[in-house]
Amino acid sequence: MTKKLALILVFFITTPLVLALSFYFLGFSENEGKVLGGSTSPLFNSEKIFAALPTSNGVMAPTIIGNDATSIVIENYLKYYQSPLLPYKDKIIALSAQYGIKPQLILAIAQQESNLGKKSPEGCFNAWGWGIHSKGTKCYSSWEEAIESIIKGIARDYCSKGYCEDACEMMKKYTPRSDGSWCLGVNQFLAELENGDF
Repeated sequence: MTKKLALILVFFITTPLVLALSFYFLGFSENEGKVLGGSTSPLFNSEKIFAALPTSNGVMAPTIIGNDATSIVIENYLKYYQSPLLPYKDKIIALSAQYGIKPQLILAIAQQESNLGKKSPEGCFNAWGWGIHSKGTKCYSSWEEAIESIIKGIARDYCSKGYCEDACEMMKKYTPRSDGSWCLGVNQFLAELENGDF
């Protein structure tokens, strides 16, 4: 009985001590006080600690965004905008990974060009403005065919040449007549998809 009481006493003494030391070292890290991109006071500062979490109107969002959350964010994004591409989200993610492209870029372009497929030419299955010009419109027989062709084409014609890192550079080739609104839109949609704030 005395042994158990001693163990309980040790637990209740050491736990607050360990927590206090953790908060202390969190405030004075080897990054000279920088935590999550900002400096902190020596005391625990929850505003800075949780600054990286997505918010919606100042209220903390229920999910934490990370590499493993890409599928969830994309699914929620496509649901939110009621996109006909929703059933193909896994295909978009898998093919993007296969060709070394961010799936967010593929969706940001689709959002800019056709409101995620809702305003693509009827029966054309082309949400990306791919091959749409004064000579005509490139159409596909299904979303699957379009997704495969466009991701492969963007990888080959844009990403392999370094255009995918900057939407404004990509715009010069993808839609050279744009006044800059294309890259502004794509960048806005990329930000929404990266941080889950839409």
